[in-house]
Amino acid sequence: MTGNGEKCRMPVIDSLMPDRQAEAEPDLRYEIKMVCPRHRLQQARFWVRLHPAGFMVAHPPRQVNSLYLDTPHLRSLNDNLEGLSARRKFRLRWYGVSVEDICPSIEIKEKYNLLGRKKQTLLPCKLDLMLPWSEILKTIHAAVSPAWRALLQTVNQPTLLNRYQREYYITPDGVIRVTLDYDQVAYDQRLTSRPNLRVQLPPADAVVIEIKAAATQARRLEEITAGFPSSRSRNSKYAQGLLAALG
Repeated sequence: MTGNGEKCRMPVIDSLMPDRQAEAEPDLRYEIKMVCPRHRLQQARFWVRLHPAGFMVAHPPRQVNSLYLDTPHLRSLNDNLEGLSARRKFRLRWYGVSVEDICPSIEIKEKYNLLGRKKQTLLPCKLDLMLPWSEILKTIHAAVSPAWRALLQTVNQPTLLNRYQREYYITPDGVIRVTLDYDQVAYDQRLTSRPNLRVQLPPADAVVIEIKAAATQARRLEEITAGFPSSRSRNSKYAQGLLAALG
């Protein structure tokens, strides 16, 4: 039951990856998301902390920052909106409140239905988001390996910068992880010659609960997910941010 007495449909994993296939691709993981209104943040914390799985704090809360790169025609966004089973998106990710002298990682998130994987490399230089985009992108391309440079040449349009607060939880055996994301702020980057850090998009008034586990943990993940009184939901911070920008 939810706090207002409304009974929600319990989320389930639609299909399980065969164990042999999961073992052959150990970098694949499930990412199950649930969304509730911002005013239920404290309630969402109770769901995690009182869960029978015994979740513990895994890391101090911190601000997460993401800068998304896409094609000029927004292929990553459109693939998401069309619900393609196989899709990917590119982003720079860093932590903390600074926008000067940041050391981000470059990430590619690949999605295959309910499963995904993340490839990343730490940028071996600092970036200053007070500089023009042309200088920032030039610095990035000069600093990465030829393989990453080839990938980044396909997504040369900065599109969205967002930030949010994240809390981290984990089961005692370290197998299942949960994050709570809230206080999201996003900035449209498509029409500016340098990073837009002033004009915000309408805020996303939501808390995102994400449960993550290796593909080999599908059945246990299903049991744990069913213990949350909220239904599973598709949720992309990138898509929500750009849709707000597109009106």
